[in-house]
Amino acid sequence: MHSFNTLSILFAAACSAVTSAAPILSGVTGVVDGLPLVGGLVDTATGATSGLGLRQVSEPLAVVDDLTGELGLGDLTDLTNLDLRAAAPQSVAVIFTTVQTEITPLTEQLTYLTAANATVATITPIIGQIKTSLTTATTSLQALVGQQVSVILAPVEGTVTLAVSDVATLVGGVLTLLLTAVGAVLKVFVGDVKAGVLPLLTDLGCTIAALLKIVLSLVSGLLALLLPILAPVLSIVASLGATGLLSILSL
Repeated sequence: MHSFNTLSILFAAACSAVTSAAPILSGVTGVVDGLPLVGGLVDTATGATSGLGLRQVSEPLAVVDDLTGELGLGDLTDLTNLDLRAAAPQSVAVIFTTVQTEITPLTEQLTYLTAANATVATITPIIGQIKTSLTTATTSLQALVGQQVSVILAPVEGTVTLAVSDVATLVGGVLTLLLTAVGAVLKVFVGDVKAGVLPLLTDLGCTIAALLKIVLSLVSGLLALLLPILAPVLSIVASLGATGLLSILSL
């Protein structure tokens, strides 16, 4: 929004240059600062023009460009493109990179649980934070529906569109983190305590399924590349009994 405010100021300055009364006269030639006067009054006794003439600027946008250069703002087109890029939805790569950053420390806490600290009270807030991250990501992915491939597969940095294999590596990495953590929880909780944990994990499985479903709809050919990456953790999905996730993965 800063650049839009800047543009408003610059256009106002350009319009002012076109419509403001010129302060300097140049005899009877009707010229102000080298530009012809429009609408100036002439003194019939002396033949001199008054200072009420207006500058006639044939290219007002050139005035804006000059002002942007003086202010160190660069080309006007660059400023516009900057706002357009900022307004575009986040790509799959950006969304999953954010998720990976957010959930990595959380999944590590679950992975390194021991019998001494593994309680429902301990893992409930951790799983809650993971779900929040995944739900936010799912909402962001929904904003990509109907977008061009160049937007959906845009890289985190640079301009080269990502290959589907690159997206599979990123998505597979996030899912592997999640399912490995789920597997660790299933191992450490036993007996009656495990029965109390299963609803939490099943609910998390549903959230993972929603995330996976939307990304598969956005990226054609992703599932085929994803399955080999997930092979080491697919048994955990079966142990969890997450039927929705199993169905999405065609297992």
